[in-house]
Amino acid sequence: MKKTLLVVLSLVITVVNYAQGIEFEHGTWAEILEKAKQTNKPIFVDVFTTWCGPCKMMSSEVFPLAAVGSAYNKNFVCYTIDAEKGEGVTIAKDYEVNAYPTYLFIKADKSLIMKGVGRMDADKFISLSVSVNDELTSSKPISTWDKEYAKKKKDTAFLYAYIQKRTKLGIKNTELFDEYLTLLPNNKRSSNEVIELYKMEKGNMKINSVAYKNLQVNAFSILPKLGYFSNSIIASAVYNSFKEAKSTKNEQLLQQVIEANINLPASPETKQNEELYMDYYSSTNNMEQYVIHATKYCETVLMTISPDSIAKLDEVSAQTFEKSKSLYLSAMKDSSQITAMKEYMTHANRNKYSEALNHIAWGFFEKVTDKKALEDALRWSMRSVEIYTNNHYLDTYANLLYKLGRNEEAIAKETEALEYAKSIKAKTKNYEEVLKKINAGEKTWK
Repeated sequence: MKKTLLVVLSLVITVVNYAQGIEFEHGTWAEILEKAKQTNKPIFVDVFTTWCGPCKMMSSEVFPLAAVGSAYNKNFVCYTIDAEKGEGVTIAKDYEVNAYPTYLFIKADKSLIMKGVGRMDADKFISLSVSVNDELTSSKPISTWDKEYAKKKKDTAFLYAYIQKRTKLGIKNTELFDEYLTLLPNNKRSSNEVIELYKMEKGNMKINSVAYKNLQVNAFSILPKLGYFSNSIIASAVYNSFKEAKSTKNEQLLQQVIEANINLPASPETKQNEELYMDYYSSTNNMEQYVIHATKYCETVLMTISPDSIAKLDEVSAQTFEKSKSLYLSAMKDSSQITAMKEYMTHANRNKYSEALNHIAWGFFEKVTDKKALEDALRWSMRSVEIYTNNHYLDTYANLLYKLGRNEEAIAKETEALEYAKSIKAKTKNYEEVLKKINAGEKTWK
C-alpha cells in the first residue's frame, strides 16, 4: 500500500509539474486547426530547429514556467513544430519564417494575428501574449485594415499607419514600403517618416526594391539619419536577395548581388564574392562552377596567410580581450560566458581559417573526381591540420589521400584521427569504419 501511494504521489507531482508550463498539443496541423475552431481559441505555434540555441533556451527555461503556462494555456491552443521536418517545413514557408525561434499566433481560419521572433525572458514572452489578445479585441483589428487597404492604397497617410500596424504584429512590409515610396515625390523620400520605415523594415529589404534604390539615390540625406542602422540595412538587402537568387536559381539576380556586395562596408560578417559564388553553385549543384570559385577562394584568400601569422592574429585578439574584459563583465551573466568569450577571441582566426579549409576540402572529397582538384583539396586539408590538428581534420586528410590512391598514408592518418578521438573521449565508430573500408579496398565516399 505504501509503495502504491508513493507511485500515485509521484504521478500527481509529475502532472502538476507538467501543468505548470505550456502544455503543447500533439497531432497534425489539421487537427490543431480543428481544435482551435472547437475551443474558439487562436493557436500559438513555437517554430524551432534542432540546432537553434535560443530555441533550446526557451524550451528549457521559459516555456516550463508556471506564469508562462498560465498565460498561454488559458488563451491559446499551443503547438510546437520543427521548421525542418514534416509539416513544419510547409508551415514555416507559408508564414515566412526565416529566423528561430519564431512565435506564430494564428486563427483557426489560418490567418496570421501576430508574429514574434527570438529569445525572450518570461515577462517579455507573456507581454507578447497580451499583445495578441489586445489585437483580437481591438476596435480596429488587422483584418479591418486589410479591407481598407483595397480602397486606400493610394493614400500615403493610410499606408504609413497601415505599415506601422503591421510592423507591431511582426508582419513584413517590403512591398507596402515600396508602394509608399513610389507615391512620394523625390524631395520627401528622405523625410523622418521614411527614416522610421527604414528602421522598421531594416531586415526585410532586397536590392531590386524601390526602398534599396532610394537609399542609393538619396544616400547623402538618408544614411546620416539612419546612423548605425545603415550598414545592417544595406547588408540585409544584399543577403536577402542572395537567398532569393539561390532559391529561384536566378543567375542574373546573383550577378546583381555580387555587384552590390562589392560595395558593402568591410566587417567580420561580410562575405567575399567567391564565398557567395561557392554557396550559390553548391546549392544549385553546379559542381563545375563550384570547383572554379572554391579553388580561387582557397588559393587567393585562405592559403595566403601562414599558420604562424594566424597564431599572431589570435594572440593580438586575446590581448585585446584582456584589455577590454571589464566591458564584457557588465554585459554577461556569469563567469562561464566570460570564459567562452575568451576562448572564442583566443582562437577566432585559427578556427575561421582551419574550418573553412577543411569544409571545402571535404566537399571536394565527397563530390569531385578530377585528380588535380583533389590534389588541391589535399593541400588545403593539410593546411587546415597545420593550423589546428583535430580528429575531424585528420579524417578529411586521410579520406583525400585514399581517394587519390595513397592507401598507406591514408591508413596512417586515419589511425591518427582515431587515436586523437580516443584521447578526447569522442566517438570513434566513424574512424574505425573508414579504416576497415580502406583495408578492404572499399569506397569511403558515395
